[in-house]
Order: sequence, then structure tokens, then C-alpha cells
Amino acid sequence: MRVNLLWLLPLLTASPSTHTQGQPVLAQRDAPASVQVQPALPPRLVTPAAEQHVRLRAVEVSAELTPGFARTTLEFEFFNPNARVLEGSLEFPLLEGQVVTGFALNFGGHWREAVPVEKARAQQVFEDVARVGVDPAVLEVTRGNNYRVRVYPLPARGVRRVRLEVSEPLQGGLYRLPLAFADRPHLRLNVSVNGEAALKGFPALGDVPLKLDPQGLREARVDRAAYGGSGTLEVRVSGPRVAQTVTGTFGNERYFLTTLPKPAAPTARRQVQAVELLWDASGSAGHNHTRELALLDAYFAAFPDVRVRLMRFRDVPEPALTFTVQSGDWRALRRELERTVYDGGTNFDALACTPTTCSGVTERLLFSDGLDNLGSVRLGPSPVPLHIVNSAVSNDAARLNALATRSGGVSLNLARLSPAQAAQALTGAPGTPLEVEADAADHLTVREHATHWTIAGRLTGNAAILRAQLPNGTQVRFPLGDAPGRAFVPSLWAARMVEDLQAEPDLNRAETRRLGEKFRLVTPGTSLLVLDRAEDYLGYGVTPPAELLKEYRALARAREADTAEKEAAHQAGVLRMFEEYDAWWKRDFPKTKPEPQGLPDAPSRTQPGPVEGRVTTPESWVTSAPSPAALAPSPVSPQATGAASGAASSQATSKPAPSTGGTAAVTVQLQRWMPDAPYAARLRAAPDADLYRIYLDERPPYLRSPAFYLDVADVLLERGQKALGLRVLSNLAELQLENRAVLRILAYRSLQAGRPDLALPVLRQVERLAPNEPQSYRDLGLAYAAAGDEQQAVETLYTVVRRTWDARFPQVELLALTEINGILSRGRRPVHADFLDPRLRRAHPLDVRVVVTWDADNTDLDLWVTDPNGDRAYYGAPLSTQGGRLSRDFTGGYGPEVFSLKEAKPGRYRMEVDYYGNHQQAVTGPVTLQARVITAFGTPREREQLITLRLKDEQDRLLVGEFTVE
Repeated sequence: MRVNLLWLLPLLTASPSTHTQGQPVLAQRDAPASVQVQPALPPRLVTPAAEQHVRLRAVEVSAELTPGFARTTLEFEFFNPNARVLEGSLEFPLLEGQVVTGFALNFGGHWREAVPVEKARAQQVFEDVARVGVDPAVLEVTRGNNYRVRVYPLPARGVRRVRLEVSEPLQGGLYRLPLAFADRPHLRLNVSVNGEAALKGFPALGDVPLKLDPQGLREARVDRAAYGGSGTLEVRVSGPRVAQTVTGTFGNERYFLTTLPKPAAPTARRQVQAVELLWDASGSAGHNHTRELALLDAYFAAFPDVRVRLMRFRDVPEPALTFTVQSGDWRALRRELERTVYDGGTNFDALACTPTTCSGVTERLLFSDGLDNLGSVRLGPSPVPLHIVNSAVSNDAARLNALATRSGGVSLNLARLSPAQAAQALTGAPGTPLEVEADAADHLTVREHATHWTIAGRLTGNAAILRAQLPNGTQVRFPLGDAPGRAFVPSLWAARMVEDLQAEPDLNRAETRRLGEKFRLVTPGTSLLVLDRAEDYLGYGVTPPAELLKEYRALARAREADTAEKEAAHQAGVLRMFEEYDAWWKRDFPKTKPEPQGLPDAPSRTQPGPVEGRVTTPESWVTSAPSPAALAPSPVSPQATGAASGAASSQATSKPAPSTGGTAAVTVQLQRWMPDAPYAARLRAAPDADLYRIYLDERPPYLRSPAFYLDVADVLLERGQKALGLRVLSNLAELQLENRAVLRILAYRSLQAGRPDLALPVLRQVERLAPNEPQSYRDLGLAYAAAGDEQQAVETLYTVVRRTWDARFPQVELLALTEINGILSRGRRPVHADFLDPRLRRAHPLDVRVVVTWDADNTDLDLWVTDPNGDRAYYGAPLSTQGGRLSRDFTGGYGPEVFSLKEAKPGRYRMEVDYYGNHQQAVTGPVTLQARVITAFGTPREREQLITLRLKDEQDRLLVGEFTVE
């Protein structure tokens, strides 16, 4: 269930800054705020058609406005009319300058405040606690300015209440609260203003007068039992006419925020001879570009004679095109921009400023939302000004602002600027930045707004003095220590520090996390978490809010654990698993057909249901029998992707491989996926030249459907149109930000297409999102192996072996250890594995290894393999008569489930998957299954084939394919 709550928060923004410690600070420019308002969308928790949507039953809004700043508290009450318990997920964007300063969940009429937790840890705790039916909630940032609240449970035919608090500076003194509701909730609204204000009512409410309360505040109240209107509440608060300072205390430290009015300044223009125009052509950029084109009209009117180098980028950059604009005539360039096809993911690697791309360029213009979801290269500073234009509601403003600031450019958000204001900011002469320094204060940050600057910092003494040199040369100074207090000041200061770190988020990850944890902020490294009981906080090492602290400490004293003892027990368990596997491998099994005993079918645990799509004639490839030349590395066939090269030299890293196992000639036949959606038949019947145009024609109804992009990419890749197939596939990165299931599918398909280089940055992101899941390291390690980096592969896979995992991942350490030894025993490259216990370093080559994984958490799929004897290995009989071994049953999500056969009896083997079912609280779509069939596993002749299938409903069986042993 998801909702885009654009109506949720005031649509005003703050501007970016730079900061240093102990040095003068230079502020960047920001254009004036406009009176434009983004269209409001009705709030709704969306569920599939078979479910009733979860309704927003009540909304309570309290807004406190002071000159220059606002704090808004929003309480939501959701009603679940369904007969099943559900998990709720609300997604919404914040705009520049807005900071979440509070998050709480209601327990029986009592609000419990959230506490800051490392982001990946908070995600793990939420999912683990929800899995056992306890009440958690988490607020996290996904990418850029996009936030997500996850709440469990939404009781069957019951309610949950969530509270958010947001603080922000007011640009131009204007506060807006869009209100649009589809469910006619009970609306309570209270606005209080400290200062002169003018409030506009809106038709659905009539005039809302401001009344003076006994404390001298102006106040407006609204109470509607079933509010079904739409509109925007607007309050204009008079801005400061002279410098004003407010302070705030957090712990033992004090922080300040100073508002400094700007003097009038003359306008001028700079000179531009050549410009590089960087145009985001990814799928997420496919909105209306009228405002961008109008801004370019003004730009070329200001700079009428200029050379333009146009580079469009998405998953990869397009070849650059050169245009000459004369006398302001840029029609040829405009026509080219209007022909842009918006498709694929976003890769900022194309934006790196090289001597070639920046040679002779006066400045660069970047049009993008900043949501880089495929890039892997760190962007260095631009040697020329980089001006950035963004018009999307969903964006990464912090990163865009930071990139523009450090190059001397401006960052413009067209969603809040009029065309005239944006043109003035983009074409005007670079402003002289404000220089500030202070006595008894440090960590200064500066933001430049339309009519004023705001300076924030930490006070280190009682006699703090702020000194500023204005662009007109005037110097001002004023004391800071005696200013009035405001609770939001420390949070706003910390949020600005986090924004300044986002130009290089990977390099500043630890500092970002520390600031988030200290100041209780939602950042790319921290989330806000609410749990029900003290023992839940203790079980995950999370410090609870004050109300539970006493109980938490008492429980902690009673539950002192011996970490060293647990570690020793874990290592002993891994060794025991490995010895059991070694004993199986060394055992001789009969290959004769077992005595007939009326072998029953495995019990069907679900009702049959339809498979989404159908299968057709299988394709095959053959692993040849060994020959003298087989001891040398052999090339991988086009169908056998991902099995590439590599392992350690035997003398350095593994014992010599025994002569048995991995010697049979095996033919593998996997089912081709043939979807039955209407667009699929049209694509299959189309000639190669028309495939991409048909995809674009069919795309509009499927813009948010992962299955659509997967199916189209398959057709393009099968027809040899690899670049277009990979472009279509990369759209998965744009669909659901930081959805690790979708990202895993993208990575698996990239591997299947023979592009481990594309899979690696995606899997690194998955590892950061879910470090608590062993699959994150296993997938990444295997991708390193496919890319030929066996050293990194072995080290990454070893993380799975050495760490302790949740019980729903049984014996995953053994599976990773087997794969480590498989890499080492291939012996193609030297690999140093001294960190591995020698007792765990043993080669176990196999004729066949079948590995099944899937993308859905809390979902149980079962692998079945039936051999030529009619003997089936499955969860109820994991060892066949001839020695086929099935790994432990994964009932809690992802897999892998692995079938291993050292010496395969000649004949035909059948591979099937039984969809047992799922116990997810969130209603999800089809489950995507990936099967790997590896022949000659753990030898230099190892080959691998991958196939991806999709299961729509719980069902009995799905044929994956067959393999034949000659």
C-alpha cells in the first residue's frame, strides 16, 4: 500500500550553503520563491483491486508560524476495512529546507516518540519485529527528498495513528498548506502566528478569521466532520526588517540561527561563449518540459551567440551533438530536445567533467532531478560553473545544491520559481557571496534567499559575536548569546550540515549517520524507529525513548550475553555443517533404480493457481566431456553467462581436486519465459526494426510495472538489440526507490545478459540497504566472480560464513562456503584466502548444481529435482537414492535452495518449483524466481546458465527445465 502525499507538507523551500570550521564562510545564491503551488494529490493507501483501500479517516494539523520559520505537526488516523492485518507504507517528498523534527506512533491513546537508528539496522528491526506480530513503525529516506513511513500492523477493521512534525524556514514569509482529500476525513486545523500575518481562506472552508488569543498570538481554527474539499491554506508572515537571532539548546550545546536582510544590489550579466548542456533523458525525467524550454528561451536571449554541446544521458550517455546559436536563434537545438525519448535509469557517471568535455566550455547546464540510481563513479569538482535546473517534485535537492555550490553555480527549482525569477537567477552575474566568521562559535552554515541570508552555527561561549561582510562591502557585527530560544534551531542546523555533506555522500556516510543519530534526524544513514516493548529495543540493541529507559536498563542487566561464547558456538556449527557435507560428498551412492515402493508425489501444500505466462520449446547448451585441453580455461558460451573465470592457484588456496565429480557430459534445457500479456504477442510478432517503437507505444499503461520492462527487455536481448534491452531493463531502478527486491531482479537480469559490471553497483546498493540479509553478500560475491574479481568474490562470500544470521536463513553459511571452495578449486587466478580456516578449505566438484532464489521476503518456494530413476529430491526427502542432495528448506524468503549431485547417473532430470505460499503483511505482486544450473561445478570447465521466471499466485508446480546426462 503506497501513497504519494504531495499535499502533506508546505510547499516552500530553503536554499543550499557551504560551511567550514574556523574560516570565513561563503554563501551560495538562491532565487526568490514564487507563488506557484504544485497540484495536490489525494492521500490514499493503494491496495490491489481485490482489496478495499485503507482509508484516511481523520487528519489533525497544527501549524506554528514565526517570522521566517514554521513548524507543522500532522496526525493521521487510518482505517483498514479489510479482514486481514496489513502493513502500511506511505511515501511522500519533502522540499528543500524542510526537516522532520518528530515522528511518533500511537499506542492505545499514548504517543510514543521515535528514536534514531542506523538506517539498515532500522529496516532489519522493523521487518524482524513485524514478522513476529509486534507493533513497529519506521520513517526513512529512500533517495533524495523521498521519504517513506512503514507501519505494522494496520489491524483488520481497525485503526492506526501516526504523527509527523516538520520544521522549515519561510522564504518570502509565505506559508502554504495544500489540502486535498479523497476519503472525506474529519479535519481539524489550527494555525497560530507570532507576528503580523495575513491569512487567506479557501472556498471549501469559507473565510477563516485570525483571532487574537490571550498570549498575543493570532490563531485560526477549523473543525469539519467530513471535509471533502480541496485548496491551499496561505499565510503570509511579515519578515524581519533587521538582523534577528534565535537560539536553541540540544543536550549541553547551544546553537544559533540568524536572519540577515539583504541590501539592494544592481544586476548585471556575465559573458558566455560556450556551454555544455547536460539533459537527463531517463524515464523519471519524462514529464512536461515547458518550464525548462521557457528558461532556455530566456537564457539564449541573454546569451544570443554561443556554442552548445548537447549530451543526453540515461543509463549511458548518448553521443554529443554540437549546435551554434546565433542572434538567439536556438530552434535547431530546441527541436532536438523535443525529440528526446525518455527511457531507462539515471547514471551520473556521464556527468564527470573531463579535460575533453570541459575544454573550452564557459559553463555547464544540468537539467535533472538528481536521482542517480545507477552511477558508481564519484563526481569530482567541476572546473567551470555548473548550473542545475530541476522541476520535479521528487528530487535530490541536497546533492544538486551541493554540486552547484562548490562549482560557483546556482541550483534552481522550477517547481517554486516563476519563469522570470528563474531566468533572472540563471542569466545574472554571479553574486558576491556573503562572508561570515564568528568569535565563540563554529561550524557555520549560510543560506542565501531572495531577500535575506540565514546563518547557523554552534555556540562555544557566552560572548559570541557574528561578523559578516556584505557583497556591497559593508561590514556588520552583532552578538548572539542573548537571543530568544526556539526548539527547532538545533535540528535545522544539523539538517544543513547533512545537506552540505551530500555532494560526496559515499565519502561522508559516517558523519551523516553520526549527525542523524545525535539530532534524531532522518538522513540517508539514519531512520526514526518506534517499537512497542522495552524487550524489543533490548533485543536489537536500540536505546528506547525516556519512558522505557528504566525498564530497558533493568532487562539489560538481567540479560548479559557472552559474545565470545556465541561466536565460538557459531564457528563450531559451521565446521560441523561442512564436515557433514564432506561426508556426503565422499560417500558412494548406488546408481541403480530403487526398489519400487509406490513413491508418492510430494504433498501439495497449496491450491493450484495460474502461472503468469506460459512456457515454450526449451533452448539448450552442452558441456562437453573432459579432454586434455579441458584443464585450461575455456571461453564461456553466450548462453552460459555469469560463470566466468577465476579461482585460486591450488598450491596457495585449496587442496588438489579429487578426480571424481564434475566429469559428466550434461545438456541443460531451460524453459524460455513467454508472458501472455497483450503487449507480449505484439512484440513477438514484430520485426526487429519495430520493437523499440512498439515498446514505447505500449508503455503508458505499464509505467510502474516491473514485469512490463522485464518482458520487453527479454525480447530485445533475444533479438540481439543489447543496448536497447539494457536500457529498458534499467527502468527498474527508477520504479520504487530503494526497493531491494526490484534492485535484485535488475542485477540478476544484468548478469543473465552477461553484464556483471552493470550488476555490481546495483548489488552494492542492495548490500547497503540490507546488510542484515546474507543474500546481499552472497549475490554481490557471485557478481564479483562473474566479473573476474575472484579475490573480492571470496572475501565478500566469507562475510556470509563468518557472521551469525537469523534462523530463517538455515545453513546459508554452508552454501556460501561451498561457493568459495568452488571459486578456489577452479584455479584460474591466484586468490589469497589465509583468513579461511584450513579445515574449511576443501574442493567438492560436482557434475550438476542447481540453485534457486526468489525476490519476495516471507515467501516459501520449494525446489524439486526428479532423476532418471523417478526418485525425487524435495523438502520432505532431501537425499535421493543416487545421492542427489537438497539443502535446507528456506521458508522465510529469498532462498537459496540448492540441489547438488556429485556423480550423475545418465538420463533425464526434471527441475520444478513448488510455490508453497507467503505470509507477507504487505500485499505484493508476482514473485520472481531465478534458477542457476551449473555443470562441472568447482572445475576449470564450470559453466552456468541462468533463467528468470515469474509466479503470479500460489500454485502447485512450475517447470523450470530439464538436464540430460549423456
